[in-house]
Amino acid sequence: MSTLKRNIIITIMIMIITVLIATAITLIIVNVSAISDPYKNELGFDQSTFVGQWPFTAESVVIRCDDIDDKSIVSITTLSGERYMLNADSNTDIDKPPMKTLSTKDTIWRDTETDTETDKNYLSPADAKVSTDDIIDAGLKLCTKT
Repeated sequence: MSTLKRNIIITIMIMIITVLIATAITLIIVNVSAISDPYKNELGFDQSTFVGQWPFTAESVVIRCDDIDDKSIVSITTLSGERYMLNADSNTDIDKPPMKTLSTKDTIWRDTETDTETDKNYLSPADAKVSTDDIIDAGLKLCTKT
């Protein structure tokens, strides 16, 4: 066999092997990203980058949305692992690790900032909390219908 034919065959084989390797790597990347991101219905948020009013004393939380009993339930998880439901009552049947409904007694929920004038005019109660509406809206966008 001539040197030219041998070089052509080797080049074709290298091209075929390169295509097979590239295909295998692409399949691996696609499958790993599907495995490593099984919860497309949750996302980490932090106070410095969140667009809206940040209602928590923690600087960051994971917001999650689950469809439970035909309701979209938004919850947060703190870095210490505490879980709170934001838009459901404590009777909601969840199959996840225990969560409690966020209440005004929870220290994770930030008090509204008040000034002396507001307090004098009784425009905001002493135990008023920052609204969680912006967080709930962000969480509802994460809900996936199956």
